[in-house]
Amino acid sequence: MNGVSDYIVAIDLGSTKIVGSLGKKEGDGKIRILSMEQTPVKTEVSRGVIHNIEEVSKSVLDLVQLLSDNEESTCKIDQVYVGLNGYTIRTEDVSSTTYLSGDELVNESHLDELSDDAQTQISENLDVMDIFTQEFLVDGKSDLNPVGSMPQRVEGHYKIVGGKSAILKNLETCFERIDLHYDTILGPVASAEAILRPEDKSKGSVAIDFGAETTSICIYKGNLVRYVAVLPFGGSNITKDLSQLNIDEEEAETIKLNKGTAIHYSEQISEDSQENVPEKMSDFDKSINDIMVARVEEIVENIWAQIRYSGIDPLKLTEGIVLTGGTSQMPGLTELLNKKTDMPVRIGDPGQYLVPESADLYGEPGFSLVIGLLLLGKEGCCSIPKAVPVEARKSEIPQEQTLGGGFDSIETDEPLHEKPKKPEKIKKPEKPKKNLFGNMIKNLFDDEDL
Repeated sequence: MNGVSDYIVAIDLGSTKIVGSLGKKEGDGKIRILSMEQTPVKTEVSRGVIHNIEEVSKSVLDLVQLLSDNEESTCKIDQVYVGLNGYTIRTEDVSSTTYLSGDELVNESHLDELSDDAQTQISENLDVMDIFTQEFLVDGKSDLNPVGSMPQRVEGHYKIVGGKSAILKNLETCFERIDLHYDTILGPVASAEAILRPEDKSKGSVAIDFGAETTSICIYKGNLVRYVAVLPFGGSNITKDLSQLNIDEEEAETIKLNKGTAIHYSEQISEDSQENVPEKMSDFDKSINDIMVARVEEIVENIWAQIRYSGIDPLKLTEGIVLTGGTSQMPGLTELLNKKTDMPVRIGDPGQYLVPESADLYGEPGFSLVIGLLLLGKEGCCSIPKAVPVEARKSEIPQEQTLGGGFDSIETDEPLHEKPKKPEKIKKPEKPKKNLFGNMIKNLFDDEDL
């Protein structure tokens, strides 16, 4: 087998669909997407947390097999990168201090000890998901890298991102069942990677990904991750709210996509006649608008609360808010966010780091998270089998791959098991959705549904 270091496989465990992608890193750092597959889910994943381990395991196994049998070159997938996007994910500020003699050089082991100690200080009910070093104080002076100095005191400041244990525990069990190695990357950070430009990370910005059941926030400043949070609401909440109008969810979804707006009808003006829109709206349409706008305004209130809670002065986030996700395209949302926060707001471009052909096909807001995973994946995920003559391949009988088994079957470029029925093909992202929530920040992260 020939190892291939620039082939990356990403899995986005969404609340309405699981998306898998195989990408190849080109010489210029851009991603060529070789295969993108998805399979719908209903209650198997909720708010970024796996609830039905059996069904999710089977879906991931099928997606991985389909990705391995891509059109460019059949490959053997050895590992995948998975996005962590559970709704209890949040950030805590932690510091750790070590004392030295003043006659010894600071080395990497000292910094590792500081980091390890910092991670023990996270709240008892959270598991550490990632840690971001902010700065070191070396004998009281700020330093980004104290290695090689000879201080008496080094203090490390960190942002630790944690979440409820069910997020990691259920994910681990899922991948153990199919004997597939995986590495995790924070979903909000992955989405930010896909849509933020270098100047956004440097000057300061807020990346917001509006998903079906979660809304994630990632704040960058000075090229460092400063804050991460995942809130428990998304576009699906709008659909459920519209069901109050005595309509089923399918009809509610259609109405949401066709009539969704973040602007209340009392503020809307007809573009062609400059007449007030309310005069032409039915009572039913006004009820739809009332429900949707109320939820969108709650989302915006909570996003604004999180930005302020982060400890970063919004005035210093000069590049403003960058939106992605299906709901991000909802008419009026950028205007509403701008009005509430007084920050510049724009829709991000997840196709900016893809080669042109891939950008045309997949450069849509709904794919930002999986694209970000492809960008952040460091280690190759695939092996390419040595060429086998067609005649020889026809005589081979592929070893059956079963749930709980591995991918170490015969080395041939045939599928490792009978090719599963192909999940529904990737579709263009949905039109803008809307969301809901409110209440105190601390209640956003209750774990009653885990």
